[in-house]
Amino acid sequence: MTDSSPVALTDLQVTRPEPDIDLRLLRAFLAVAQEGHFGRAADRLMVAQSALSRQVQQLERLLGAALFARTSRGARLTAVGRLVLPHAEQAVAQNHRLVRVVRSAAGRYATPTLTVSAPLPGPPGGLLAEAVRHFRGTHPDVQVSVVGLDDGDVAAALRDGRVDAALTWGGDLSADHAQVLLEEGAGALLSRHHAWAGSPEIPLAALTEDPLLFPVRERGHCWDSLNELAAAAQVRLTPVPTAPSAVPDLVAAGLGVSVVPASFGFAGYTDVVFVPLPGLRHRMSVVWQDGDSLAVAEAFVASCRSAAAGLSAAHPGIWSLPAGSPSGPRGRVVE
Repeated sequence: MTDSSPVALTDLQVTRPEPDIDLRLLRAFLAVAQEGHFGRAADRLMVAQSALSRQVQQLERLLGAALFARTSRGARLTAVGRLVLPHAEQAVAQNHRLVRVVRSAAGRYATPTLTVSAPLPGPPGGLLAEAVRHFRGTHPDVQVSVVGLDDGDVAAALRDGRVDAALTWGGDLSADHAQVLLEEGAGALLSRHHAWAGSPEIPLAALTEDPLLFPVRERGHCWDSLNELAAAAQVRLTPVPTAPSAVPDLVAAGLGVSVVPASFGFAGYTDVVFVPLPGLRHRMSVVWQDGDSLAVAEAFVASCRSAAAGLSAAHPGIWSLPAGSPSGPRGRVVE
């Protein structure tokens, strides 16, 4: 006989379908995780903080767990958030790879493209300009796209394929490949009417006499080097965070001083002067990632090496090659 007795709902195990996660929510999560702060993450994504908060909350509801511990100072990843982080990075990176592969196969990009990140603005005749000039001469069939990223965004942009290579003042960004290209001196950027404007050099302590306009967030690695030098000299520097593009105009107006790489003397800014700051040198590196564009990225790196050698020979007072070999070591040497 067949048992036809009804089955109680309590006897059934109901399995909820797994939610589809919108990539926008993962990008919101990654921005907050990398910045450690909802406000900074919102600025980076150019969205309202309230909208970003709602996106993260929606992701938390879909996953059924809190991803951040909110504090008065910002946001800290929970244990679950730390678990989600690498999977979110992989999902976003896979999306970029998928789009690029399909577009390439469909022929939407008839011209191969190399996307490079670099500190912007860059001076004419500097490493970026000379590297791109050399690369175009050897690879005229490749279109070069240059984007500006904050120091803290470069590593993620490399991982998810938004850029193929990056010039950076920073150290090891956990890229697959990295190389120091040049060492460069630094100088104070002053109004031409400043008391130190005609001096052969300026001491660190003089930077405390005026507001110190510095793009701390965008050029964090350069700030760290300057701050370390100041700490060794027992000088306390208090920066006024300022966008890189605004610094020259504000300095020219007499609203403060700044510190910039020595090559910015080539930029032709008016109403400002560059006074050498002894003891401070920055290292410019190139980093790149394994992936579909590895061959073209390595070709660009070769152009960077050639440009670095040419600049150090033509302007030894500004640039020098790193110790090791005339063209710099070719392995992972970022320190």
